[in-house]
Amino acid sequence: MIAASCAGAAAATSLLPGDASRGRELFHTNNCSRCHSVNGEGGRSAPDLGRSVDRGFSPYMLAGLLWNHGPSMWAAMDREGIPRPALGEQQAADLFVYFFAARFFEQPGNSRRGRQVFLEKRCAECHGIGSARRAGILPAASWKSLADPIALAQQMWNHSREMRDELDRMEFPYPRLSAQELADLLVYLRGVQGQGRGGEFSPAPAGAGRNLFASKGCAACHRGSLALESRPTRYGLTDFAASLWNHPSRTQAVPPQIGYDEMRGLVGWLVSMQFFEERGNPEIGRKVFAGKRCGACHDNPASNAPARSTMAGKMTSFYMVAALWKHGPAMLEQMRRSKIGWPRFSGSEMADLAAYLHGTQLKRRNPGYSPAQE
Repeated sequence: MIAASCAGAAAATSLLPGDASRGRELFHTNNCSRCHSVNGEGGRSAPDLGRSVDRGFSPYMLAGLLWNHGPSMWAAMDREGIPRPALGEQQAADLFVYFFAARFFEQPGNSRRGRQVFLEKRCAECHGIGSARRAGILPAASWKSLADPIALAQQMWNHSREMRDELDRMEFPYPRLSAQELADLLVYLRGVQGQGRGGEFSPAPAGAGRNLFASKGCAACHRGSLALESRPTRYGLTDFAASLWNHPSRTQAVPPQIGYDEMRGLVGWLVSMQFFEERGNPEIGRKVFAGKRCGACHDNPASNAPARSTMAGKMTSFYMVAALWKHGPAMLEQMRRSKIGWPRFSGSEMADLAAYLHGTQLKRRNPGYSPAQE
């Protein structure tokens, strides 16, 4: 039997970092876009995966959604003559981060509140709307970065220290922005420019961003209790960009300038690193295993299904996605022969089941963790 930790505890397992750029490519090369779309780009016969994602979207939710819709997806692929592509753990991680990134820059804002922020933070005293109030300063109506989320984050970082110095000379307080204030401000300013939602989120591969985080000196401060990977927050545009804007008010150091492609890399890494770890309750997972009748196959050697003992140390959400995609159709057929209904998962059931099958003790992993280390 796999050991389960005590009731109420949460077991932590480490996840592969995904890459949104690779995920977008997979979405098209694996023919997902034949049926699905992401923010309107792709097919129309299946749900838009970008619009169905919210800030609570997580890897175990992706695994649960794929499991719940697996039978209907496989049937649709057979009808359309779409070959079923291979899907491994890394590819599952890449697709997940792409789906999450599709809504990374979405947070409800209010134009009326945004106009108030523009006035109360005294932005209008220098920038103005249609024409600048001070020489050499661009009016808000001409800010091109509002249409490009990566450029917005880059400009907020590069401009923030210069702004603080100028405001010190003017004896104005530095205008710190909350995530909601920035969301409201963006809606207002995009309305001034006649824009709708922001541009498409297009981060670079995560590996380059990890190196930049060190070379730009960020890692020297963000360690220990300040380490970003230790924070459970799911960062969106307004969290990330507002944090970059507020940074000069927390430090006296002169921040390094960051180029557009460099910011693409940093954002790509920061998005992926939010999902290094997931937690589930193994005791609840044990009950899910029993209630969904998983043991009818996995506790029966005659079924040829993997025994629970073979799953210990590797059952993450991305592993479950890969296993479902590879073995799901055969599982479905065997369950039909055994007259067992295809189980559906809701809430945290998939995370809890993964924690139970993983069989780990309660402990926090580091990003370099591999099941082979156990």
